Amino acid sequence: MIGLGLVFGVATLEASLIPLAHLEAATLAIFQDYTSKFEQRVSAPFNANGKLWIDEDHSSKHKDFDAGKPVIEARQNQDIKNGSIHHYSGAIRIPGARIEQLRRIMGDYSNYVNYFKPDVVRGSGFLLPDSSPEDEHLQSRLFLSEATVWLDVAYDAEYDSHFRRLDANRWTSRSTSLSIKELQDAKKLDGVTYPEGDDHGFVWRTNTYWFARARDGGLDVELDSMTLSRLTPLGFGWWGNKRTHDAVDKMLRDTKTAVEALR
Repeated sequence: MIGLGLVFGVATLEASLIPLAHLEAATLAIFQDYTSKFEQRVSAPFNANGKLWIDEDHSSKHKDFDAGKPVIEARQNQDIKNGSIHHYSGAIRIPGARIEQLRRIMGDYSNYVNYFKPDVVRGSGFLLPDSSPEDEHLQSRLFLSEATVWLDVAYDAEYDSHFRRLDANRWTSRSTSLSIKELQDAKKLDGVTYPEGDDHGFVWRTNTYWFARARDGGLDVELDSMTLSRLTPLGFGWWGNKRTHDAVDKMLRDTKTAVEALR
């Protein structure tokens, strides 16, 4: 699925009062190295044995998971060279769900506006020629919106995604941002954008990973959301972390609701 977590860790004033920031190549390289290591550490093992992080959690969170409630864990929330990385893992149990239903929701980009409102205000996508039944390669375009007490922000974002059916009981999705352009006027979706990488820096890149496992008549679903943004102002790191946590929580809840509506 596409990365929908809009993490505005520096959104404490109107956007017009926040200076523009520049995404440096070194900052992007650190983020890419982080996501690459995650894939080696988490994606590869799931492909091999179907293990999810919740399997190793023996706290009360596992009880909430078994009850169909979203559970969230912080992975990485820190400043790097001229930027910040926010990464949260989440998991949810969807009783009675099937992989085919989850796949249908994830690829139904034109209906993201209904599934994930108000974060998505327009969506479209298509299969690429190199797709296969085992590895569906998709490209999508989403207009993302965030309205808070402090500011309104909107983005024209393009994503590259791979949906992989590993076997009858396991499915994964990997989505990376190809382009994220901040609109100069959040209320004009077809309006002028800032040059990519030279904007307010609320979100520069996103990687989103979904892992689904059929078990006991339902689905165990894990979501990992990683976002690269500008440096978080001193004293406001907690707010950026909260926004990421809440975005993952909402995505899990919205996905469960959308899947259940297909029955």
